[in-house]
Amino acid sequence: MGFSRARTGARSGTRFTAYYIDIKGEERSAGTFATEKEADRAWQRAEAKVAEGRVTSTKHGRQRFADFVLGTWLPNHVMEETTRQNATYAVNRRFVPEFGKIRMNEILPQHVQSWVRQCQKEGLAASSIHRMTTILSAIFTSAVVNQIIFTHPCKGVVLPTVGRKQFEIITPEQFSDFHEAIEDERFRLLVEFDIESGLRWGGTQ
Repeated sequence: MGFSRARTGARSGTRFTAYYIDIKGEERSAGTFATEKEADRAWQRAEAKVAEGRVTSTKHGRQRFADFVLGTWLPNHVMEETTRQNATYAVNRRFVPEFGKIRMNEILPQHVQSWVRQCQKEGLAASSIHRMTTILSAIFTSAVVNQIIFTHPCKGVVLPTVGRKQFEIITPEQFSDFHEAIEDERFRLLVEFDIESGLRWGGTQ
C-alpha cells in the first residue's frame, strides 16, 4: 500500500512525497506536493493504475523519441539484416529529424499524419511511405507493449493509396515471334514452361 512521507527543507519548508508500490513490488515516487492530502491522492492514483496493469513511472514516457529509438528499439529489435539496414536508414533519415526531440508520450496521430503529408510534398512514392510507416508503427508498438506510452500514434493515420502496377500482356502473335527468335532449344523449353504454367519472371539471389 502507498503512503506519504513528510520532507522538511531549510528553504521550502515541509513538503510531502507520495510513494506507491509498482508491479515489481518496488517503492516508487509519485511526486512531491505541498500538502499531505495532495500526496495521498497522488499515490492512490498511481496504485490504481498499477492495479490496471499499467506502469506509471512518467520518466519512461518523457524520454525523447531519438533516445528511445536509437538507445533501446534499434539495438534490441529482432529483425533480418536487410530489414535492419532499411530501418536504420528510415530512423536516421526520416524519423529522428521529424520526431527526435519530441517526448514519446507527446507524439500524437496528428504528428504522424503531418509527417505523412510532408513525405508526399517531397515527392516520395506512396509505396515508400507505406514501408516507412510500417517501421514507424513497429517502433510505437514496441513502446506500447513495454508501457512507455499507452496510445499508438499510428492508429487512424491515413496513408496515400498505392497504385496498382499495370502489366502489359503480349498477344499470341507476339509470343510466336519471340519464341521463334530463340535459337537455343533449352531456352525455348524454359519459355514454354513459364508461359504454360503461368509462372512469373523473378530474380534469384
